[in-house]
Amino acid sequence: MFKSLAVSNRFVAENIAAHSAAQLAARALAQGAVERGLPVAFTSGLALNRSHQSRRELELVADDWRWIAEIPGFRAGSAPGWIKHSPTGVPIRVHQAGTPILGGPVCWPEPAADSELYCGIPVLRMNAWLESEITRALNSPAGPCFEDNVVAAIVASGATLDRALELHPYVAERYQDLWERARSGQLWTAAA
Repeated sequence: MFKSLAVSNRFVAENIAAHSAAQLAARALAQGAVERGLPVAFTSGLALNRSHQSRRELELVADDWRWIAEIPGFRAGSAPGWIKHSPTGVPIRVHQAGTPILGGPVCWPEPAADSELYCGIPVLRMNAWLESEITRALNSPAGPCFEDNVVAAIVASGATLDRALELHPYVAERYQDLWERARSGQLWTAAA
């Protein structure tokens, strides 16, 4: 389990680290949040789920986006729930912990309980991340992009099929489908 946890954290953290501006914004936010005692957890890297383009956009879970906007170097964004890192211009979508994800029965996890540090970046643990990504896949028109993230994380972490037993019942069956898709991709590549 520890190995898959580390790999899931690496999956998110390395997406963030892929662009220097995003990494600067993430580290500044993480440091500012720690200094103020605000638990946060990044849930997605660079919004690769939007038309498969690398955009400098981050997502995180926090108790309240307004507290995050008060961290020096950050300001409220153009819409509620958005903040911006002033030095780099990186926009950050802040999801409120405990609120339903896209109207589904799964809520955004509590960052204090469901996150781990990976290279100084607080990210969601594997199961919390899987539940949030799969819920978004089930309830969003951009669902296939979120599914691609899950498949990539399953392959990277070597997650097993029985992990479905640990997930919220709303996403467990879809996790099994995505695990099969990830597995079939691995087998097909090996055969080729």
